Amino acid sequence: MLTSSSHVFSRASAFTLMAVLIGACGAPLGPIPGGALDGDLTPWPDDWLHAEECENVLLQTNPVEPYSVTIWGVGIDQAFYVGASKRSHQWAQYMEEDPRVTLEVDGKLYRALAERVIDPATTQLVADRFVTKYDMDPDNLDSDGAFYRLVQAP
Repeated sequence: MLTSSSHVFSRASAFTLMAVLIGACGAPLGPIPGGALDGDLTPWPDDWLHAEECENVLLQTNPVEPYSVTIWGVGIDQAFYVGASKRSHQWAQYMEEDPRVTLEVDGKLYRALAERVIDPATTQLVADRFVTKYDMDPDNLDSDGAFYRLVQAP
């Protein structure tokens, strides 16, 4: 730890500063949120079979001040679904306030609109896909979280 007469600079402070600087620069880095995703937009796919082997995807929310995260997702037909373990996560709150998002799957960017899934049958279908793809314990899905359907933006 470095000290001076009026300031203490710790590893925690350095890590926090680094996380803020990295987050302001672009894509998220692991669990550290980022800013705007960079790249060329790709036309929305007819299906998401190509995404089955992608463990993580990137999601950018809050178009005015981009906020991006690394998350899990599954494709079902022409929609892509992401899940928030808690609706109170910053990115989920941004998405509920403004549904315009950018999704990055396997290096390709897609413009999308997000909506929270409220239909019980769809929720169960998406939950089953998450459990299968990520070898999850289904009991871990019982929380105050939510699934979000991403569809092609007009």
